[in-house]
Amino acid sequence: MFETITAPGKKPKLLGSMAASLLTHGAVVALLLAFAYARAHAPKETAPVAVTFRPPPPPPPPPPPPAGHKPKTPRQTPKKPIVPKAEPQIVAPKEVPKPEELPQPDEEEDEGEEGGVEGGVVGGVVGGVVGGVGTGPVGPVEFNDAMVPPKVLSGPNPQYTEEALEHEVQGMMVVKCIVSIDGEVHGCRVLQGLPFMDRAVVDALEHRRYSPAMSQGKPIEVEYTFRIHLRPP
Repeated sequence: MFETITAPGKKPKLLGSMAASLLTHGAVVALLLAFAYARAHAPKETAPVAVTFRPPPPPPPPPPPPAGHKPKTPRQTPKKPIVPKAEPQIVAPKEVPKPEELPQPDEEEDEGEEGGVEGGVVGGVVGGVVGGVGTGPVGPVEFNDAMVPPKVLSGPNPQYTEEALEHEVQGMMVVKCIVSIDGEVHGCRVLQGLPFMDRAVVDALEHRRYSPAMSQGKPIEVEYTFRIHLRPP
């Protein structure tokens, strides 16, 4: 060993070997330091975490009502009051209706008594004379403009029937009746009627009392036409 260090002429070779050895050791140390640094700063792997989903908690119960609070009760709709039925008024006709032309029944000729009657004439009638003068008209006559019309004195108004109210019947009725000299009404017949009201109107008229029709200042029995306007209540 001492010979290598002290031997002349071999000094440069020894220095080259030492420098190469130092470089090799330095490179190894640098690699070890770099590996240790990289390992120390490398990201650590974490294990997967299990996630459990839970349902949300139920909503809290509503708060209790304050003291003295009363629950609302539904309002009751008041019932409509029952309106009494209005009585339809009977209106006298503005115009006097023209007399109806009715067919006259065929008159049977009286041939007289067999063998004749003492003091009689050919074609005569037992107990009288054809075309003779009578004491006045027999039975009611048709009312005309020359007469004073009868006027109601008492009695009921026509009452609406349930069927007529349900169907809201309204309009005008025309009824012809006989008004006697005592003011009684009878023999009514409906010329123009309304559904469910004919019988009610006739009953009301026949239970009324009228002043008689007047002709030349005297009461007379007439066939009078009533015009009744009906309107539901």
